[in-house]
Amino acid sequence: MHALVKEEPIARIGISLVDGDAAVRRERQLMLRSESFDVRSYATGAALIADPLARATACLVVDVDMPGLGGIELVQSLRIQGWRGTAILLRSIDVTDSIARDAERDGDTLLLKTVADRPLLEAIRAALAPRLSRREACQ
Repeated sequence: MHALVKEEPIARIGISLVDGDAAVRRERQLMLRSESFDVRSYATGAALIADPLARATACLVVDVDMPGLGGIELVQSLRIQGWRGTAILLRSIDVTDSIARDAERDGDTLLLKTVADRPLLEAIRAALAPRLSRREACQ
């Protein structure tokens, strides 16, 4: 007689999502959760900064053009505090400028805010590829 062995669930990879548009934030949060990511969502960068658990996430998806603490400043602040994750920066307009150069230099990705779910997921998976491959190797 074989006993059923219950495997321990592997910890889901954490993503922080920051967007001032509640409908967009909720839709993306549901989509990311359906892909088995552990998502923490925030209406503002200040709300994320106030949450000590946010620094444990591997990826940050953030609107660059938010009023107040914008996405670029938020990423810089988190990195100063020791966060070593990858950022997916969402922007209203598509231009090549210092933001794009800085994002590439830091290993981050810059996408249009209107990006569809599939390309966003592809960008997140590409950014998390080293973590995902280590996780699969441990299985």
